[in-house]
Amino acid sequence: MKTYLKRLSYLFLSLTLLLGACETEESLTITSPDPVFELNTPGISSIFLNFALPNNPAFTISWKDQINTTGDYTVEMATENTFATPFTLGSTANTNFSMTVDEFNNAIINTGNTDFSDIAIYMRVKSADKTTNTILLLVTTYPVNAQSFTGIADGDAFVLSLDKNDEVAVTIGWEDPILDSSLPVDVEYIVQAAAPNTNFATPIEVGKVKNMTSITLTNAQLNNIAIQSGIAVDTAGDLELRIISTIKDAASGSVLERISNTITINVTTYLTVLDLSTTWGVIGSAANNWGATPDLPFFKTDVNGVLAAYVTLTVGEIKFRQNNSWNAPDKNYGDNGADGTLEEGGANIAVATAGSYKITMDLNNLTYTMENFSLGIVGSAYNNWGATPDFMLEYDQYSDVFRGIVTLLDGEMKFRMNNSWNAPDKNYGDNGADGTLEEGGANIATTAGIYIVTVDLNGLEYSLEKIDYVWGLVGGAYNNWGATPDAQFTRDWSKPFNDIWILNDVTLIDGEYKFRSNNNWNAPDKNYGDNGADGTLEEGGANIATTAGTYSFVLDFSDPANPTYTKN
Repeated sequence: MKTYLKRLSYLFLSLTLLLGACETEESLTITSPDPVFELNTPGISSIFLNFALPNNPAFTISWKDQINTTGDYTVEMATENTFATPFTLGSTANTNFSMTVDEFNNAIINTGNTDFSDIAIYMRVKSADKTTNTILLLVTTYPVNAQSFTGIADGDAFVLSLDKNDEVAVTIGWEDPILDSSLPVDVEYIVQAAAPNTNFATPIEVGKVKNMTSITLTNAQLNNIAIQSGIAVDTAGDLELRIISTIKDAASGSVLERISNTITINVTTYLTVLDLSTTWGVIGSAANNWGATPDLPFFKTDVNGVLAAYVTLTVGEIKFRQNNSWNAPDKNYGDNGADGTLEEGGANIAVATAGSYKITMDLNNLTYTMENFSLGIVGSAYNNWGATPDFMLEYDQYSDVFRGIVTLLDGEMKFRMNNSWNAPDKNYGDNGADGTLEEGGANIATTAGIYIVTVDLNGLEYSLEKIDYVWGLVGGAYNNWGATPDAQFTRDWSKPFNDIWILNDVTLIDGEYKFRSNNNWNAPDKNYGDNGADGTLEEGGANIATTAGTYSFVLDFSDPANPTYTKN
């Protein structure tokens, strides 16, 4: 009986367990992951946009979409993670999207961002009412928008003046956000000028700077640019300006160029050189061997009809004539009575003593005067206060001043007339070291160097402009390559703001020559030859061949990178 009851208990227990298991099985639920619309995280999060590779892909993004079955996707970016101001990059039916370097760069620039380096760009994708997660890219861009003018505006007018020759006329400035960024690039700026409506076909370079935001022009510089563009002297005219900036990619050599808008300014020019020339000259055995060389010129003065000549004469005779000619209708004058009055076709005028003279001829009253006249430099800085002759300054007819190029020593100097300290000759110094001259004034201190010396006896002013080089001609065709001093050039005073040098009537033999500075072959002095025999000079270039003859030369260093010469 016990055994029976025990087996019956096991049966009930098993049945209970079976029924309970069935209830548990009926309550199980199998779930699947929720469908996603998700932007994949890119493998690269920093992007450098290189202007040298504008058509290369800048990026490619992709996403998973388990929700939408149809429709396009819109790709958006923003510069803040809230997407308060989203920008649409484009749309696609695919689950990936890419842009070129140029397209992505322009899109970022159009947001107004001017940081250029490591700009935070947030991206997301939208489809219908669904939006993906956001990814972050750090992007370095390059500038597209050109620099803009500051400090000068379209329509500005400038009235220039010789009295303000060395004063600032204008500072041409510009704004370029790239200079305020941390992007490690060098930006070169060139300001160009041109005549209106020429589309800068023949631009004039106003100035060139690197990583700077302005160029300053004096009255002299702007005047020269305006005249070069075609504006006549003492005339108002329009001048166009623009700014070109360049950034160079060191790896490829590619150049990113940006050109500003063009502005037009109005410039009133002025005469930089005087025209004091006349048709009259001095001829004679004391001057030019009766016409063997051109007559020594007379110049205009501030009195109409009164002319002046600054000449060096030998013992002999002179007369005054027009146009280097003895033939009518040109006239010549002499002095029949040696009384200072002039007669047409009159007697020769005797010169008893060789020397430097100022001859004044009054055509209104037909009279003339001759006076000893030379202006020179004396002092410990030049000739030990007169132990040797003074350095003579020459009259510059283009500016009505006296000029010379001289090598001075550390010391002191003064200006004096006729190599003399005695009255009526005068000497001049500078009491205030202020560039003005006082009769009998203080000695002028100098430091060693080469100088362009200018003296204005009308305004009693002077200047000492230090320069590096004085140019000469050297060679087998002239001085056996330096056995004697080189043939010395002088500055062309008719072009005072250009570095142009002239050498007239030098006699050469068959052979070769070059141009060098300061009678010296050694650095820092320079020598120039002509590798292509094309009139362009190269430093250390080839010797220049010549045949025997008498020649005049012009050296033009107005463009220091491309100097030229002419030989006539």
